[in-house]
Amino acid sequence: MSSQPAAAAGSVSKVECLAVVGGRGEAKVSFYRHLAPLTVNSILRTLPFASRINLQPAMVSLITQLRVGVEKPRVQFARGDIAFLPSGGLICFFLGDARSDRPLNPVGKVDSGMETFDAVKPGDVVSLSVAGGAPV
Repeated sequence: MSSQPAAAAGSVSKVECLAVVGGRGEAKVSFYRHLAPLTVNSILRTLPFASRINLQPAMVSLITQLRVGVEKPRVQFARGDIAFLPSGGLICFFLGDARSDRPLNPVGKVDSGMETFDAVKPGDVVSLSVAGGAPV
């Protein structure tokens, strides 16, 4: 059995996951290996995990213990984009179009349930796991 999560049917790159915000709802998110392969694989190896939300203007971020360098960095992001901030070890979910002062590694998109992230409050806990409980 592989140590990597099962990819979506027909795609080697896309890995579907579920983000559950305690008491507020859930969102379907996808991580794409082709965007930043080392970063995405590092995130997937940590799943499932839970983290408290850090709410910032235009984004919700999750604190992780990951240490990954800059990989295919960007500074411009749109609503629903997911990126990783190497300097802080944060997974960031963008609530609106934003430009960052620091480079972030793009890692995925929110497929559905964006309204769940719009309703979060500081300190809420998000659980992130591979959809369908596929082994990591």
